[in-house]
Amino acid sequence: MAPYPYYSPSRGQKLDDAGADRPRLSAPDPVGRFHVARQQDGRPIAVSAWRATTENPAVADAVGGLYGGVPQMLDAGDEHVVEVLTRRDHIPVLLGGRGAVSLRMVMRGAGETFHVCDGTRFLEPTGARGSLCGCPASLADRKAAAQAGRGPTPEVRIGFRLADLPELGVFSLVSTSWELAGELPALAAALDATAVPAVGVLRCELVEFTTRSGIAVSYRRPAVELGRTQVLAQDAVRLAA
Repeated sequence: MAPYPYYSPSRGQKLDDAGADRPRLSAPDPVGRFHVARQQDGRPIAVSAWRATTENPAVADAVGGLYGGVPQMLDAGDEHVVEVLTRRDHIPVLLGGRGAVSLRMVMRGAGETFHVCDGTRFLEPTGARGSLCGCPASLADRKAAAQAGRGPTPEVRIGFRLADLPELGVFSLVSTSWELAGELPALAAALDATAVPAVGVLRCELVEFTTRSGIAVSYRRPAVELGRTQVLAQDAVRLAA
């Protein structure tokens, strides 16, 4: 798989220097993140609609005003993180071309990261950068290796603006979804062929299936559709609080 430009988000932006209760619009760093799960007692819990987090209360208020949900302060140690559990399972977004998406394969253990590659060559550590990583060529084989504890897992990053309020700033989505990783080459190619900014929809998609042993499984995973300009407020799926 060919490498994609790596999108590197950092901490959410602060209120401007004058202390005005509004987000700065020109800062390059993401103003917040979107998630398909939340942590409870150290374990991931799926949510039925998009969850947003930010360090900027003004951003949290704007997201809650757009998509429902009451901003709540999280206990995150020294960091002041605000969470919004929205009522939307899909959000109209704007993406700035191929550079808005990236995929790297990461393996962690014992509190450290010791394998980062693009699927073909190492990205980290610095001393190994550019050398062959030894990962299987197909995503299916990579997944099998990861499930056996012998290979890295995907880390997909997507940077986007909210189509309903683009001046709010860039948000990020970080996902370990194998499904999204498999869709990323087609998404990147479509972004290459689309005018910037590309209009799309970020979906918190429900996946349901039954295992061979008869166990029903369901979870939420992120998905991106391009060209859905017809998604308007009146068509939005608003979920119960």
